[in-house]
Formats: sequence, structure tokens, C-alpha cells
Amino acid sequence: MDNISEILTTYNCVSLEERIQFDLDGVVEKEIKQAYCPENLEFCISCMDYTTLKVADTETSVKNFTADLLKKLKKFELREVAAVCVFPHYAAIVREALQGTPIRTAVVAGNFPNAQTFAEIKQAECKMAIAAGAQEVDVVLPVGEVLEKNDEKVYRELKAIREVCQGVRLKVILETGELKDLETIFRASLIAAYAGADFIKTSTGKVPVNATPESVYVMCEAIKQYFAQTGRRVGLKVAGGISKAQNAIRYLTIVNHVLGREWGTPDYFRIGASQLMDDLIKEIKACKF
Repeated sequence: MDNISEILTTYNCVSLEERIQFDLDGVVEKEIKQAYCPENLEFCISCMDYTTLKVADTETSVKNFTADLLKKLKKFELREVAAVCVFPHYAAIVREALQGTPIRTAVVAGNFPNAQTFAEIKQAECKMAIAAGAQEVDVVLPVGEVLEKNDEKVYRELKAIREVCQGVRLKVILETGELKDLETIFRASLIAAYAGADFIKTSTGKVPVNATPESVYVMCEAIKQYFAQTGRRVGLKVAGGISKAQNAIRYLTIVNHVLGREWGTPDYFRIGASQLMDDLIKEIKACKF
């Protein structure tokens, strides 16, 4: 593997901020209106990582959370969500509850949400979660190291986690609200992609600023340029405060606008949410009737 810092110099985000604002204020807003239909609302459900990450979670509450989801999907005749996402020590419970469905078991690991511990502990937690049944693992990159531009250190840490997570889907959380500017988000996206992330994800949902249209756009641009150079397709997951159908459609529209319809599948687009489902169901009904 070549030096990651040298590789990053082959990418370009000059004048990206102006283009983002032009597209978001004009083109994307028009496309959102066209995209607001039952088919896309139902598609957003199929892309959902249905999530509970509460400090008060217990084995019983997680069992009930998963059971309630399955009842709701059956009651409203909805497509299955992509995954149920929980803390790592609940992976076995969720995996068992989801037997007989295509819904995947996802966890947050690596000392979520701040990633502030020894690298070996992060790797061990990921390994234990996978042994417990996790099929997808979401980890936070070391935000402080990104801000200090310690790109090689960030790359090596994520690469080591990737090796531990062989055979499972790895989503790297950038925590975009803490990265301060679009250029840093762009750089972090590429480091994660080169380290082997299957998805890059906006946020933990545990900081003041989470997913925004601007951050999602710049992540899409990084994914687009990375795909052009390497031929490897990386997915995108939006998360943090997404509780309204309008926001879900907005992010789906940005992904379609920048990356194209090839990313219009749960294999490459996810929405991390705990409260979005009910609003999507309400809006689907409203659009149909």
C-alpha cells in the first residue's frame, strides 16, 4: 500500500463548497419534490438500520424492540429493514430474534461513540461482537487524529479493524459534525475508503451536529472520486437526528444526484434511525390516500 498522504494528493475538492450550495439550493430541492412518493418512502424503510443505543437498554428491552419491529413490518405490510443496530453485547439476542428473516444484525463497536481507548481494545470489541453474531460493525474513526492530520495513524488503525472484521460489513463513522469543514470530511471519507470501509457513515447521533445535506454531499463526492480511481463501490450511511420522512428523502435524493441510481440499494445506502419508521408509515399512507 502506498503512503495514504500521497494518495490523498491525487484527489480534488477545490471549489466544492460553491458547487454544493448551488446544487442543494437549486437542483436537489426540485428533485426532492419529484422523489416524494410511496415507492421511495418504502425504499427508505428497506434501507434503514433500525437502531436502539440507549443508556437504559437491557436484554429485555432489546428483545422487545426487535419483536415490536417485526410486528410493525407485518401489520403494515412493509419491506424488511436492512438491519437492527444495537450495542455489541446484544448481538446474540438480536441475531436469534431475526432468524428466518433477511434482516441483518448490526452493532456499534470500537468504544462507541468516542473511540477514545487503546486500539487493541477496539479490535477486541469488534472481534467479540462478531463472535456473538454481528454481521455488520459500525466504528468511529479517531476524530482528533483526523483534525491533526495524522492521516497515516488513522489509516493504520482503521486498517487493523478492517482485518479483524473480515467477512462482515464495516461501516466507519466520520462524526462529520466534529470535523469542522468540508475538506476535512472529504479527506476522512477517503482515508476510511482506502482502509477498507464498506460504508462511510456521517455520525453517531451523540454530538450536537450530526448528518447535514452538506456533509452528505461531500461524502458522496469522495465516494464518487474514489470509485473513479479504484473501481470499488463504497456505501453511504446517514445517521443522527433523522426522524422525518422529508429528511430521509432529501438524503436519498442527494445520493441519487451525486452517485447515481447504482447506489439506490440497501447494499450501498443506509439510514440509521430510531424514530423515523412511524413518520415514514404516516407519509406512505398520506401519499396513497
